[in-house]
Order: sequence, then C-alpha cells, then structure tokens
Amino acid sequence: MDILRVAIIGAGSMARRHLQVLKALPDVQVVAVSSRGVERLDQVARDFDIPQRFRKNEDMLEIVRPDAVLVTVSAASVYEVALSCIERGIPTLLEKPPGLTVTQTEGLLKASKCVQGQYMVGLNRRFYSVIQNAKKLIEDSGGLVSLLVQYTEDVAAIRARNLHTPEVLEHWMAADGIHCVDLLRFFAGEVASVHALSSAWRDTTPNSFGALIRFESGSIGHYVSNWISPGRWEVTLYGFDMTVDLSPLESGLVTRRGGASSDLPKDDVDVKFKPGFFKQDQYFLDRVRRNGPIDRPAADLEDAFHSMKLVETIAYCQANKTTMG
Repeated sequence: MDILRVAIIGAGSMARRHLQVLKALPDVQVVAVSSRGVERLDQVARDFDIPQRFRKNEDMLEIVRPDAVLVTVSAASVYEVALSCIERGIPTLLEKPPGLTVTQTEGLLKASKCVQGQYMVGLNRRFYSVIQNAKKLIEDSGGLVSLLVQYTEDVAAIRARNLHTPEVLEHWMAADGIHCVDLLRFFAGEVASVHALSSAWRDTTPNSFGALIRFESGSIGHYVSNWISPGRWEVTLYGFDMTVDLSPLESGLVTRRGGASSDLPKDDVDVKFKPGFFKQDQYFLDRVRRNGPIDRPAADLEDAFHSMKLVETIAYCQANKTTMG
C-alpha cells in the first residue's frame, strides 16, 4: 500500500497527541475521526484537516474501511471500542489499558486470535529513548540484577476532578498504573512469583501497595505505589557495576562503579512530541504496512495480558490487605 489510510476514534487530548505524530509521518493520511462529543469532534477535524467525521464508530469503520485505526477513548470505553475494531480485522493501536480487567483483556486477546492482523497496546513508556537506552546499557553490561519501580499518584485529587467513572477509579492501577507495572516486565522479563501487600490509609480502599517479585531471569523487582503521598514515577535499574536512575521517567542518569556518572541520551522526537509517541506510532504503522508481527519493544495483546495479570496480582491481593487509620 502506498498511502496508509488511518482513522482515529476519540477527540480528546490523547487523540491530539497522536494526530501530531500522524501528520508528521510520510505516506500516512488521516482520513476520518469519530467521537460522541460534537464540539470536540468538529474542532479536532478542523485543527488537523481531517476530511470525514462521524458520531458513531461503527459507521466510520464500515463506511471508511481504514487501513488502520487508533483507539484513544476513555479507559471505561476502550474494551468495547477496541473489540469492535478487532472483530472487523482492522489493525488497531489501542491506548492503555487493554480493558479495565484481566477478563476484558483476555476477551480482546481471544478476539484477536480469530482475525489475523496487527493489534497493539499503547504502552508508550517502552518507546522512550532513555528507557530503551537504559535497557540496552544494562543488558550489554551483563544483565539486570534488580530494579525498583515507584508509582505515586494523588488519587484523591483525581477523584475530586470528577472526570472518571467509579468503575475506572476502582481499577485505577489498571487504568493508569499499568504503565509502571508494565515496566517491571519490560525490563526484567516474565514473572516467576509475586508477594504483594496493600494498605488502606484513611480510606475504605487500598491506596498504598508494595510487591516483591522474582522474575524467571533471576532478577528481583521491588514495586512501591502510594496514592496519598507526593512523588513521581521513577525506575532504578541495578546492573553489574552500574546503576541507572530514571527519575522522572523521561530522563536517565547512569552511575558507574567508582562514582562516575553521565546522562542517558534522549532522541529529538521525544522532545518535539509527547515522549514515546513518535516511535510507537511509527512502529505500529510500519508493521501494518509490512503485514508484520507486533513484538518487542511493542506490546501485543498477549504481552499486555501478562502485564494486566501482574496489575491485578498487586492491586487485588485479598490475602495481604490491611486497613490503617
């Protein structure tokens, strides 16, 4: 195919981030957009010169029949919308999470096995240039010994904004926290065992989590998540004779034995566009064009399914919950 005809579902901020990339890619034409919100739909179509706009996703998919589609709807809607695309065999890049539960993710995975195509989950942190450089550096130095992943989020403030449904808030670690949980697997590989704990501080639901994870590689992972304390998303990688700190995730510092340190290089596209988006979207569309498989560093639905299982193991480990205060 000479020109990839791409459609996008959703007209919010994430759609705009993707559209900035799509408009910069050669041989890609954004032919249609769909959204239930008329005002945002019209504005996005005007801002990015998209010729066709639809209120119903199914109408767009049937009438336009795009070569690929990007799903950028809310976490509450992603399962239903992505399923409709997959069942039609349309190559799909869906924003995380791939459903709010493991069951929903498994439903998408099963559907994808019935219709051949490229189905990819937008875990864009995997495509950060500093994260890819950090991973290669650790691997080249002998491998990963252990890692610490910290996910801090002010969930009370998120609730107060009233932007998310109760169902999404109930599954917040899947809806948002999957990015950091997924990095555990991205860096360390497949999980062998997990011991997880959680506490509910001044709340009826857990808001503090910890997990100790052994990976099949022998690496040990430490996961810490607090939803009531200030902080930021951070990863520390411990290798042979070096430590790599990603704090925040968009920048990296390498410290070698003896104390010498240096910054990890960052690609220009991670400055010009939302970090990870350019390489992620480019990767997906390249696989569509070549009719190739979705594999690492990207996440296909099976890969994302394993990250969702780890999310639920950490978030909903009923035997290890404690209520405090």
